Amino acid sequence: MKKLLLTALLLPGLAFAEDITIQNLMRAESDTMFRLSMKQNNIGIGELFHEREVASANAPQTVIRPNQDTLYSAAIADLSKPVTVTLPQGDKRFQSVLVISQDHYNFAYASPGSYELTEDEVGTRFAMLLFRTFVDAGDPDDAARAHAVQDGIVVEGGGKGPFEAPDWDLETLAAARKAVNDLAAAVGLESSTSFGRRGEIDPLGHLIGMAGWAGQPARMAEGIVDSVDLNDGETPHVVKVRDVPVDAFWSITVYDADGFLAPNELNRNSYNNTSATPNDDGSFTIHFGACEDGRINCIPITAEWSYTIRLYQPREEILDGSWTFPAIVPAD
Repeated sequence: MKKLLLTALLLPGLAFAEDITIQNLMRAESDTMFRLSMKQNNIGIGELFHEREVASANAPQTVIRPNQDTLYSAAIADLSKPVTVTLPQGDKRFQSVLVISQDHYNFAYASPGSYELTEDEVGTRFAMLLFRTFVDAGDPDDAARAHAVQDGIVVEGGGKGPFEAPDWDLETLAAARKAVNDLAAAVGLESSTSFGRRGEIDPLGHLIGMAGWAGQPARMAEGIVDSVDLNDGETPHVVKVRDVPVDAFWSITVYDADGFLAPNELNRNSYNNTSATPNDDGSFTIHFGACEDGRINCIPITAEWSYTIRLYQPREEILDGSWTFPAIVPAD
């Protein structure tokens, strides 16, 4: 199975745009994402924004293959002065911060505590701080607890900006983005070679990582994107899994032909090891399609559906390939 994460953000071109080359492509993409985050979330440099709901099929989706497992918080930091990020003790739920440079190198922390970030360490003056906080989206009480953990995040220090970057040629950037997405679809995207610190990943993997902008280093999360052969939207499928070797959580999310969450009568597009009902032996059976008979843990499907499996804080047996997630197969 190939690992692939795609981002869909097509923006109109700007006058007097800065030319894009292979040398500055990653910088142009990251600068564009930083600007978009500040605009969409109405935040300035150093200001923290919290999303209080997970992605939904019934709301606009700006990013391909959104997850429904974590709430996002974000800030754009000016590292001309050191920045301190604090993850709270919280209630032991998974929470992380991904530090993304303007050149799309990144690293992450997922333990409570304070972390100092400098321009020398990150490699660029500006960085995105992208926080993920686990939530059981189907449990209103858990959502309230997750919000409280989000509120415990602290970002202190840093410069005050303004954000300084060229006005990139967004028409060329969109064409380059599609080309990289096509390349990633053909050859696959591996977290271990695409996401990490400068010097830890190879140049080609780094380029392909543009197709999964803001993807996490492999030790923080593995993402598996694939489809089944009979993805006609009519043929039901199933997978049974147990003892997934992760220290945080795992999930399966279903998408439509364009990579988005599709509305359905069950209002269900995903399950994780918290929201799914386990079997008596502790394993989990996840069904895809034919949900009208009330089968357990069932996600409706559409024509040309695909899925993403997310493995948060995978253990060594996932990282070295000795354990793989079971295949999703046609139901009997």
